[in-house]
Amino acid sequence: MSITYPNWDASIFAYTVSAHILIVTLTLGLALLILISEFIGLKYKNKYYEALAHKMSIALVINFAIGTASGIFMAVKLMLFWPNFMAMVGDVAMGAFYAEVFAFLVESIALMVYVYFWDNFKNRWYHWLVSWGVLIGTGGSAALIVDVNAWMNTPTGSFNIPYYLETGKIIDVNPLAVFWEPSTGAQLFHMYAAEYLAGSMMVLIYLAYKYMKTNNVDARKMYKAGIGILSIVAIFDIIITGIAGSVEATTLLAVEPLKYADIEQDMYPATHGVAEHVFGILVNGKPAYYLNIPGLQSLLAYPTTFGKGPIPGLSTYPASDWAPSVVHDLFDLMVGFGTLIGLYWLYVVVQYFRKKDPLNQKLTLYGMMFFGVIAVITMELGWWTAEVSRVPFIVKSPVPGGLIVNGTHYYGVMTITDAASYSPIIWPLGILIIIFYIILIPLMFYYMAGVLKDETDEEMQKAEEEVNNGGATGMKAGMR
Repeated sequence: MSITYPNWDASIFAYTVSAHILIVTLTLGLALLILISEFIGLKYKNKYYEALAHKMSIALVINFAIGTASGIFMAVKLMLFWPNFMAMVGDVAMGAFYAEVFAFLVESIALMVYVYFWDNFKNRWYHWLVSWGVLIGTGGSAALIVDVNAWMNTPTGSFNIPYYLETGKIIDVNPLAVFWEPSTGAQLFHMYAAEYLAGSMMVLIYLAYKYMKTNNVDARKMYKAGIGILSIVAIFDIIITGIAGSVEATTLLAVEPLKYADIEQDMYPATHGVAEHVFGILVNGKPAYYLNIPGLQSLLAYPTTFGKGPIPGLSTYPASDWAPSVVHDLFDLMVGFGTLIGLYWLYVVVQYFRKKDPLNQKLTLYGMMFFGVIAVITMELGWWTAEVSRVPFIVKSPVPGGLIVNGTHYYGVMTITDAASYSPIIWPLGILIIIFYIILIPLMFYYMAGVLKDETDEEMQKAEEEVNNGGATGMKAGMR
């Protein structure tokens, strides 16, 4: 069976986003850890938190450099693989991309000042304020890309869609509408919760490993400090992520019922008593090979009315507009893994309240590394669910039930087939992209591990001088 141009374009896009999101997620986790650890170090004059902030900031420089290369690569790829889609973006949604560049500049300038002018701040609290620039820049970049994604899901008010569907021309553009679509709030909430959870747990993999392996007493205390910060972040964040997922599902019910029906694999609309299908596939248009939990889906969707409320069904829509049935399994895997992560952190909390230090138990540390990997996979599953559930469209309809123009019912504005490139160059270019990330991602982790391996007493001594003196120590940070 041959691979079509649109399928190849979509596969390379999925691969690229999956790789790039690893860099973005790690950036978010590092930026948050740096801000919190330096604050504690300065507030309580604790050299271990101070040293941790400095060490992680150097790692963030490597991560930032690799992320910049990846981001440029992605921008070029979008233009080459999705020319018609990018033409629409250029007319309607380019403002969000320009704003994302501004957020990137905030991040890059703040990171440069934070790392390379570390010892130039006589008042170290001013230096800590710069870390907010790093955090806001990284978070802002992620948010603005999600803004574009929300516009792709619910492009309400950004341009005259009926006229575009009728004539193929874009008029009445409102570039500000792209920044807040009906799905934007729920997507941002869910994105921030899931990405900070995954980013924090990615860093925890490294900290837990080093804590077990190092024999340096000061280094162990430093790693323990980082584990403490990120464990608290993860415990609260897994709860917030569950709430955010519920909010997103409720939003889908209201503004994207077709996507909701796809991810839940609901065949027929109903008003109560809808079962939750766990896993399963569609066979001849009917769900098969699934675990059925009666009434659970309705109860989760409408808890305040005890499960009474409308649930959409795929039978209401043309089969040609259904997303691939695998999206349901991706969704269930995401929820299942998220639940396992929550149970792990519940175990850690119980151990803590039983007066058993979790860090004295190797099982807990190995679990931290294992579930760190699971958290990354869960985050990837979330993105795959979000993107696959939009298929066959790349830009969907602004109206939940579809849009009727001159008697034709449209459930999307632009299909993947319409958006894709049909140039022969995308075949070798796609292979080049695969090779690029196979090399780039391992290199990023290799160089980050290289800059983090130093555990000298000199590092701790300088950190102690900084928190006690609150000023410059005479040696530039980049020279340490």
